[in-house]
Amino acid sequence: MAGRFCARKGHYPSRILADKIYRNREDIRYCRDHGIHLTGPALGRPKKDENRGAVQNFIDECERVEVERRFSLAKRKCGLGQIMTKLQDTISHCAAMSILVLKLRKIQCVLLELPAVFMALLIPRKNCCLFS
Repeated sequence: MAGRFCARKGHYPSRILADKIYRNREDIRYCRDHGIHLTGPALGRPKKDENRGAVQNFIDECERVEVERRFSLAKRKCGLGQIMTKLQDTISHCAAMSILVLKLRKIQCVLLELPAVFMALLIPRKNCCLFS
């Protein structure tokens, strides 16, 4: 995927948020050779007094979980997990339609929240004094 990213954008990504299964020696070497930061714990047993950027690892893990959550939502609610087609073009089409539905759900949620936001702005609150 990093090679495809490079072919499309002209440069390698600055970092990759990958599951632990992809943190093997070959992938780590590939990322190191191409200047890509591969997030996650180091291979092997951790050293006693070693601190490997705990804050950055936490931030990366939070971002990775957000991506996984979106995939889970797409599988459960938008039919991405029910694709049974065999041809590559049909699979691509079905996956694209599922992602489109996922984006439409997000737009729908935003549009449904707008009236509540406008009402909160228009109706003055009791016991709320802006100038005291």
